[in-house]
This record gives sequence, C-alpha cells and structure tokens, in this order.
Amino acid sequence: MSKTILAFDTSIDHCSISIYKKNYIYSLSEECKKTHTKKMLPMLEKILFQTKTKLKELDYIGFAKGPGSFTGLRIAAGIAQSLSLVLNIPIIGVSTLAIMAEKAWRKYKRKRIIVLITAKKTHIYWGKYTKNKESIWIGENTEILLEKKLLETKITNLKKKWTLVSNEEQDIKSKRLLNINDKKYFFPNARDIIPFILLEIKKKKKNYFAANSINYLYDF
Repeated sequence: MSKTILAFDTSIDHCSISIYKKNYIYSLSEECKKTHTKKMLPMLEKILFQTKTKLKELDYIGFAKGPGSFTGLRIAAGIAQSLSLVLNIPIIGVSTLAIMAEKAWRKYKRKRIIVLITAKKTHIYWGKYTKNKESIWIGENTEILLEKKLLETKITNLKKKWTLVSNEEQDIKSKRLLNINDKKYFFPNARDIIPFILLEIKKKKKNYFAANSINYLYDF
C-alpha cells in the first residue's frame, strides 16, 4: 500500500509544503520572509483540503532540518514534533542543501552539485553533493559555514565538472571557474524532500528527529 507523506520547508525565505499520496506529489509554495508562522498552518490546511487528506491518514512527516534561518527551522521542528506526537508517526529530517541538490536533479538532471545558501553578509552555507549509482545523494558531511572571501578559491580547487545552485546570485569575481558547468538559482521546495523519505521507507528505516537535531550552522 502506498504511504501518505507530508513534507514542508521553512528553512529560508520561501515556505513550501507537499503531500505525497497515491504515488503523486501535490505542492504549495509561497514567499514568506519572516512570516513563516503566519503562512505554514494555513498552507497545511489548504493542501489537506485540496488533496482530500485527513491528518490521521499521514504515515510520515518530512521537514527541512537546515542549515537556514534559526526561526524558520524551529518552526518546522515544532510543527513536525507536534504532528508526530499526535499521530504517532515518524519524523524524517532532510538537509536543506540536499533538498536543493535533489531539485537540481529534478529540474536539470544534474548529478554533481555545489550548493550555496546565503547566511549573513560575510558567510554562506556550502555543500558538495553527488548522486551515486543507487540514486543516493552523498555529501552531507561536506556541509560547512564558509566565509565568502574563500568561495572563489574553494571552487577553483575543485576537480571534475560541477553545477552550482544557490538561493541567490553569489559574488564570484573570477571568470576562470572552468570546473563549474553552469549556475542555477532557486529556492528549496518541499516536494524534493519526498524522494529522501521514500528511500528511507524502501530501506525500512525510521529515523526520528527531535527539535534539537536541527542542523543549523549559523543564524541568519
């Protein structure tokens, strides 16, 4: 029997929510700069109504666990924990950078991804993800908080060819970034959490993540 999954992302300035039901993904997304609290519960109510889904039908909860906005991540963890306790279902947390990599695959079929998410003025979040032969993303251990002044050197030192994805254009002055094939700019989306949860289900693993497991590296 197909599982019903709820996933949501509030890690940066866009809120998104998705439901996987009967092998189809339904999604909503809105800009929510500093309005995560006001946006998320109405979006949850709306997508449940649109998909004719009752909370008791949910089998798994997935959420973006960071890095990202401290406030946004706490909201996500709070909602996930509350639903998990009420419904007695597992929570699965997924790195925001991994979600960006998955979106690059879904939209552009890229398998070797450098992911950048803006932090404060002087720093960015950095992750280097590759999709292996089993369609598993490898790279969460590469995630770091990086000074922007070191970005050009870090990219220049890369081997092989890479695609760079980010939530906004980065100030990369060098024109000789020969190991970057292309650059894509977009926000993470909750629909790209679903493949990670399906993989966990396939592996028959249930990973419970409490609020204190959030992977934020730096507060915005």
